[in-house]
Amino acid sequence: MKKLLSTLLISSAVFGGAQAVMAQDIVGAGDADIAVNGTLGADNTDPGSTIPETDVDWINVTVPTDTIFYNKVSEPTIKAPTYDIINHSGRPVKVSVNNFADAAGTTNPTLPNDFALNLKVTGNNVTTTSTKLIEQGVLQASTNELITLANNVDQYTKNDTAVTAGTAVNNHATFTYAGSAKAVAPLKLGYTLSLKFDSIAF
Repeated sequence: MKKLLSTLLISSAVFGGAQAVMAQDIVGAGDADIAVNGTLGADNTDPGSTIPETDVDWINVTVPTDTIFYNKVSEPTIKAPTYDIINHSGRPVKVSVNNFADAAGTTNPTLPNDFALNLKVTGNNVTTTSTKLIEQGVLQASTNELITLANNVDQYTKNDTAVTAGTAVNNHATFTYAGSAKAVAPLKLGYTLSLKFDSIAF
């Protein structure tokens, strides 16, 4: 007969995330039964999904593929459209700048020494509203957190009240570029802005 003498709640690393699991001590017995619960087609938009907390499989974010900025010879102020970042995940997601560098295969010309370019972020729960990408014509090694987006039903924690699907607002942020530079002739530039996403455990 199996002797299951104690059951306790422990925290262990499962697939890279902290996951609460029940453990059993087997004493005076030669066998044990372990429940196996699986999910085929796990849905990372479902807050109740059994994907391990903080696992990269929670990430489900929409960002633009291409963005632009520009100014004119007669107007040094840099202009840019406004772009969206949307979290479709069942978990909140932290968005950070991971890198800003010349685009692959691109050799950019010498930049004006007064060239300043900033990344401007707007939304709820913004950590950094303005990040320097270029200052005095030099690329900056910025790797800072930008914003934490709520999940797709506007929750930052599991205790927050979930809104009706499709009506969340805090899962959405916008960004644009701002700055200035004096240009005497057109300069074609190409960069890659790399973002990092981290799912936040409930």
